[in-house]
Amino acid sequence: MRAARLEKQLKARWALEELIEEQLNRFNALYNQKTMVPTRLKDVSPIFMPKGSPAHELATLAWLGDWRPSAILDLLCSLARSTSSLSSSLSDIANIERILNQLIHDIRIEEAVIDEEMTEIQATCILHLPFAPIKNRLDGPALAFVQSEFKKIHRVITKAQKLRFKALQLVVKKVLNQTDAAKFLVAFARIQDLIHQFATQHKLRKGPVSVPVKAP
Repeated sequence: MRAARLEKQLKARWALEELIEEQLNRFNALYNQKTMVPTRLKDVSPIFMPKGSPAHELATLAWLGDWRPSAILDLLCSLARSTSSLSSSLSDIANIERILNQLIHDIRIEEAVIDEEMTEIQATCILHLPFAPIKNRLDGPALAFVQSEFKKIHRVITKAQKLRFKALQLVVKKVLNQTDAAKFLVAFARIQDLIHQFATQHKLRKGPVSVPVKAP
């Protein structure tokens, strides 16, 4: 009987490990997929506003094209406060919140550094576009200079994607036990799907805009 119970526990543990690895690999592929360096102005906007994402979904993708890493940790904070969402005890949850508060602080510092890099790129581009004061432009075509900044945009996006995956890894490897880590990854994926479904349905219901006209 004891051997059978232990075997069942081992199978459950292996199933959890497999689920966690499967989800981490999926997010790793999503956040670390190779993106093409933009070469034209029109190539830039899809990076920040992914094609196929309805307007309401874009509200959750407001930080460089996807979830803000600290928002992922904030989501876990909300789940931790709902004790039914996690298997941890109340004392464990208090410790989880303490660790999360420190991680959120650290992640937000890294976000601020990335924001500063992006702001600098945007300011540089604006200064050298045709509508900028002549004295502030570099010699040569302004557009060619702006295009040279595109590689920097690509590097910033890559940093942002790595920070998102880092936030997920910290949750799974450093904060939660195996059972809660699996629950969180599944919940996060489900929330993403629900947001996409809601935004898509809202877009379909909205239909074309009509303006009522009063008869003369």
